Amino acid sequence: MDSDEDKQYGAILVDTCIFDKNGLRLEKGLLGKLNQFKDSEIHYLLPDVIKSEVRNHLESKVKSARASLEKALNDAGDHLFFDGSELNHAKSVLIDSNEIKGVAENRINKFILSTGALVLDCGKYVSVSELLQQYFQNKAPFAETGKKKNEFPDAIVLLATEAWAKENDLQVLAVGRDGDWKEYCEMSDNIDYIEDFADALSKFNKETAHFAFLSLLTSQLEQENSIDAADFLQRIRSSLEVVLDGFTPDQEADSSHYWEPDGCHGWLSDFELASHDFKIVDHAEDYVVLEMNAVISVKVEGEFSLSHYDSIDRDSVGLGGIVTTAEEQFESAILVTICGDLNGDLSDVDIEDVEVVDPITSIDFGTLEPDYGYDE
Repeated sequence: MDSDEDKQYGAILVDTCIFDKNGLRLEKGLLGKLNQFKDSEIHYLLPDVIKSEVRNHLESKVKSARASLEKALNDAGDHLFFDGSELNHAKSVLIDSNEIKGVAENRINKFILSTGALVLDCGKYVSVSELLQQYFQNKAPFAETGKKKNEFPDAIVLLATEAWAKENDLQVLAVGRDGDWKEYCEMSDNIDYIEDFADALSKFNKETAHFAFLSLLTSQLEQENSIDAADFLQRIRSSLEVVLDGFTPDQEADSSHYWEPDGCHGWLSDFELASHDFKIVDHAEDYVVLEMNAVISVKVEGEFSLSHYDSIDRDSVGLGGIVTTAEEQFESAILVTICGDLNGDLSDVDIEDVEVVDPITSIDFGTLEPDYGYDE
């Protein structure tokens, strides 16, 4: 069934697709906030099936990143890694390091340690006969049509979680973005379903003091002439300026000439809140982490090299480099860590950290033309 606002949940389950949606960033963002359950009475469930899926996805990311790194280093070989270069050792360390080979396993093990995850051995809770019965009767999460064999991992996870929840007499909140998960949970007595990860975390953060602060913040922001609210927003902006100072998105452009990116750097141009609908995703006695939706504007200065193919000489002719600026606006959730006296005024708290959940990753610089140095 869908999650209940007033229900007390004793455990949280997060599907693999939520890990992917959050960029497999185990140490930060919303996934990083799962560490709040380590020393709490709430269980964070990590079935061994999901653990293996996440590890496999991490390994794919590592392989892709390693290939990109190796290509970049090879492209820079003539100028940085020539015979006798002092940097050759650094290249060897980066490419051949054993740490790269085990980085996925190490990351997920550290994630389990930091979150206090309860790794469920699904084999102890699911029998083959039960699984096959669900399969042949087309019961959720097995769909009546399509490649049902692809749904075995989901079925194992949900059946194991159901059995564990009944054994421990607890209600579980499952976070996913899967219609088959939703259908299964609608028939379950022990598992509720929700798609919004931040909403899910907020259901475990209903401390009175923190909600009182949230109420104060919302009321102050809705007052047009609130000095405290204006100062609070300025402090968030200042933190965003630090976070986005010098960020380097991918460079996109169009041109009638051949072009290559030569690097770029960006900075914050403007920021405003998209709404005052905030969610508490983590808290302790002296801090609270709020998810806010923001509209963020950035400016980026990019450098490009242009060239043109000479069909007569059959060679590329350099047309020089250009520097151009682009501005882009995007929406993203931001995680704002607020610390201090949460029972006081807005002026009594500090902004400890701001994190952009979905940062912009590429900028389109439009059409590129050579700079011929003409003065208008």
